[in-house]
Amino acid sequence: MKTKEMDKLIKHFDTYFEQEDSTVLHPIVDAGLHIDVLMYKPNEKYPFWKLVTMGASDYKMPSVPNTVGLYNEYIMFVDPETDLTDKDVLAWYYENLLAVATYAYFNKTHITFGHSFEWKPETPDEEMIAAFIEFPQIIGTTQILKCKLGLMKTVACLQVVLLNKEELERLLKIGPIAFSDYLYPEDDSSTAHFLTERHRSEKF
Repeated sequence: MKTKEMDKLIKHFDTYFEQEDSTVLHPIVDAGLHIDVLMYKPNEKYPFWKLVTMGASDYKMPSVPNTVGLYNEYIMFVDPETDLTDKDVLAWYYENLLAVATYAYFNKTHITFGHSFEWKPETPDEEMIAAFIEFPQIIGTTQILKCKLGLMKTVACLQVVLLNKEELERLLKIGPIAFSDYLYPEDDSSTAHFLTERHRSEKF
């Protein structure tokens, strides 16, 4: 990603998260698509961690109908009680976000709102086995959804929600639209269904 594009993307998220304290996390291994991650601390307006990819949009996805765009960056909202200042804790969320962010690139496919995919856990105690692609509805404006990086390049900023087996089964049973309503219920804005956790708590 070009420096000017990075600056525009950082400004975009600074604006809509209403904070300017992001830390840039660089990949240890470059697997062909260089993706950094911006980490924002919980703040008063949005009291949870925000992890944002920066570089996934270097891959132009195949054109399909009914999509948000051909370039994606990905956002993950994490429970504020999770200690992302701990490098080992952060590594798990970072690696899972990058796995989702590189999925379209490695599979030469298109990812957009409502899509989901699952994987085989690396260890028996790994609870999260799937990801759902959502709109970042908790942010107070839909303008966060698109960031114009250049004359011919507008990026879709989509949310990643990791799911366990039970939640994946719910998604497959009720479909993506109803599942989106479950993540962001209109009747209870305090429900934290949209937050990602490594081990599901009663908050979700």
